[in-house]
Amino acid sequence: MSAKIDSTPSVTEHVSHGSAGIDTWPSEAVLSVLWQDQLDGVSAVEKAISHIEKAALATVERLRIPDSRLIYVGAGTSGVLAALDGLELPCTFGWPKERLAVFRADDPNNILTIETAGDDGLDAARNDMEKSAVCELDVVVTVSASGSTPYTCLFAELARKHGALVVAIANNTDAKLLRIADHPILLETGPEVIAGSTRLKAGTSQKTALNLFSTLVMIRLGHVYDGMMVDLEPGNGKLRDRAARMVATIAGVEDETARKALAESNGHVKTAVLTATGLTPTQARSVLSESGQNLRTALIRIAEA
Repeated sequence: MSAKIDSTPSVTEHVSHGSAGIDTWPSEAVLSVLWQDQLDGVSAVEKAISHIEKAALATVERLRIPDSRLIYVGAGTSGVLAALDGLELPCTFGWPKERLAVFRADDPNNILTIETAGDDGLDAARNDMEKSAVCELDVVVTVSASGSTPYTCLFAELARKHGALVVAIANNTDAKLLRIADHPILLETGPEVIAGSTRLKAGTSQKTALNLFSTLVMIRLGHVYDGMMVDLEPGNGKLRDRAARMVATIAGVEDETARKALAESNGHVKTAVLTATGLTPTQARSVLSESGQNLRTALIRIAEA
């Protein structure tokens, strides 16, 4: 398979009639138009809600398989946004780092680097696919405003060939990337105020869609309880305080008891909640294991015992 480079301008490359002469406008007028465009970017996500839901639920089923991985792929601004969504998952939801991968056409080790030539990186896509060893256990989330970025399209093609579940987010109706994916998510944002600058409303729509997608996935996988991130990694003082508040709130205990339970549970909120209700940490871990690491299920199990 190969991803040919499409030279036909996509809608996101078109010049917006509403921004003619923008370089001569008063600054407040420029900001007002940019602000409205940002709102339009967020609004575009609403039309894609059902597609985001289907993609997220299919992702949940795949990620329930042991050793499956969540892999983010993109180039340019889209690659940075994809990477950002993925990199937040371990600290926020306790998603295992060994089950997460990020591939960008740009320098993957430097978030500050966006190489425009990287978009065309067919060789890089093949090399990254080989390094990643993508297989039928994995979910590959691809993001491209144009939906025709050669690096991203080829990675998606190869990932599907290897049996991975492919989710695609793009901002053009006829995007090749959407045709490749198992679960296409179209964010129809139209031309940018600055033609081709998809870091603007296209990027805003992508970030919003990624927020919705990954948050629903993590909720359905049991990493959230009553709006609290009960699998967070409490790696600093602020997060340790947050963890203590969660334990105190869920278990209905005082702060001192919550902190003691956390200390006995190696900082793991779910274990600490069950410990605060009277179990030993070993018993708490056993109940969580029997409950599929779902805190609500574990609490119900204890209440019915």
